[in-house]
Amino acid sequence: MPQEEKNYNFKQLNNPFYIFRPKKLKKNVETFLKKFDGETIYSVKTNPNENVLKKIYNSGIRSFDVASIKEIKLIKSLFSKCKIYYMNPVKSYPMIQESYFKFGVRDFSFDCSDELEKISKATGMAKDLNLHIRISTNNNFCKVNLSKKFGIEGVEAYSLLRKASKISQNVGVSFHVGSQCLSPEAYKIALRKVSSIVSKSGIRIKFVNIGGGFPGKYLDVSLPNLAAYLKKIKSEFKKNFNNYSDIKLLSEPGRVLVYNCMSLVVKVILKQKKKLFINDGIHGHLSEIKKLGLIQPVRLFGKKTNKKNIPFSFYGPTCDSNDFLKGPFFLPESIKNEDFIEIDLMGAYTLTSKNDFNGFYSKPIIFTKE
Repeated sequence: MPQEEKNYNFKQLNNPFYIFRPKKLKKNVETFLKKFDGETIYSVKTNPNENVLKKIYNSGIRSFDVASIKEIKLIKSLFSKCKIYYMNPVKSYPMIQESYFKFGVRDFSFDCSDELEKISKATGMAKDLNLHIRISTNNNFCKVNLSKKFGIEGVEAYSLLRKASKISQNVGVSFHVGSQCLSPEAYKIALRKVSSIVSKSGIRIKFVNIGGGFPGKYLDVSLPNLAAYLKKIKSEFKKNFNNYSDIKLLSEPGRVLVYNCMSLVVKVILKQKKKLFINDGIHGHLSEIKKLGLIQPVRLFGKKTNKKNIPFSFYGPTCDSNDFLKGPFFLPESIKNEDFIEIDLMGAYTLTSKNDFNGFYSKPIIFTKE
């Protein structure tokens, strides 16, 4: 359980810790549900903290996108009434069996004939499957292009849709424009491509899953607001699937819901001119900053100063020379050893991305600030 932030002596903590702001999360979820005209499925991998999941559920989302049996078990342990979408396009035979027979999962993603056959056999040739064909949608608008690993297109996609329709009457298509997508145009391009594939296949689909990719607003980019993305999606969906009034629209938001509901507090181990060695780094909770080249808002935590801010770079605690974040991170020039720094916008892909390189990282304390 998260602890209350009030009246806690942070100076006794030597490990990084989080501050969770549930009101921000609730607002993000309610805003998405209000503006998205379809079923909202939370992407569990983005932040699987139990209290985050509970707040998401209590704010109105009842469907969850998972990538593993462990995530399925987590969701089922928390919520008796929910729907699970197993949207990892590649799964082992035992994982499919267990998810179907033990946990009642009926929605599966795939992008090749072998995976489709595996799903069918592992579920005992079940007739109640909801099959999601993953379409490749390359674009230049995202920070991480997921179509390099997953997705099918062209003649192979037509053929796979037809094969899937022989196994289940509930067949649809899915895609993912990539993580931290910087333009609504990516969804327009993807929806037009998917519409063309569906039309050429001759198969009447039941749903279109547009995946995630909705970005967080970090310091280094100027982005359209969420409404602009969802307006573009609604318009393009209507244009491209207007002859199929019964097609359901699905989405798997992750980052856009949770990125600003948590901040991370780190401690300065050593100051060397404009380099700050801190007790967290790319092997801990800061790998996403490195991977996407993000610039996070930072501030001195737990004390006030009138000294001017100057740019610093961060070095993590490990012996890896690549454990480095250039920044610039603007902090008071008077900052010193043992001071704390609060790094904002740390709710997405932080808890799930750490490892234990050099033995530095343990499960962090999470405080709640209402």
